[in-house]
Amino acid sequence: MQATSNYQTLKQRHLLFGSREFVIKAPDSLLVKERSLGRVHETQIPLSVLDPAPTYSSSFSIKWLFHSLFVGALTGFVLYWAVTKNMLALYILAAILAGTTLVLAYRFFLYTTRLIIFRHLHTRENFLYIWQNRPKRKKVQEFVQALSLLIKEQQATQSLPTQLLDAPIKPTNPSPVLPADI
Repeated sequence: MQATSNYQTLKQRHLLFGSREFVIKAPDSLLVKERSLGRVHETQIPLSVLDPAPTYSSSFSIKWLFHSLFVGALTGFVLYWAVTKNMLALYILAAILAGTTLVLAYRFFLYTTRLIIFRHLHTRENFLYIWQNRPKRKKVQEFVQALSLLIKEQQATQSLPTQLLDAPIKPTNPSPVLPADI
């Protein structure tokens, strides 16, 4: 089965992270374009360094949960204090803290997501993260299948010279011209 040779793209967007676009540049690389406020970054990844079998994982960020709970509790305390003291400055501070709590809670739910992780082939480190449900699960699955197929094809074409290099060399008879102890 041959993968398509045209460029296949996947666009993902998050409010706080900006947008990412994955472009499969068949047959040998993946281009990752990341854009956020004031920052544009492009990375080209050779398909030969990616493991063709992705890992499916759910991430849960305890850090963002604790931050949102702490700031939420602080918001409740400041709001209670503002109601009892009837001070406008405390109401403003409570509103700012409530907005911060909402942003932290949003980051918690943003990080609590289902991921598709492509690992580095040699080091086995997590190398490429793709959210499963952005933009749509079906489109992401099609993209991941095409990417996995291209990675397998890329590694199959590169493994042929490696197999030739790794093949055992048949021992030959010593040269009659050279002494045997060299």
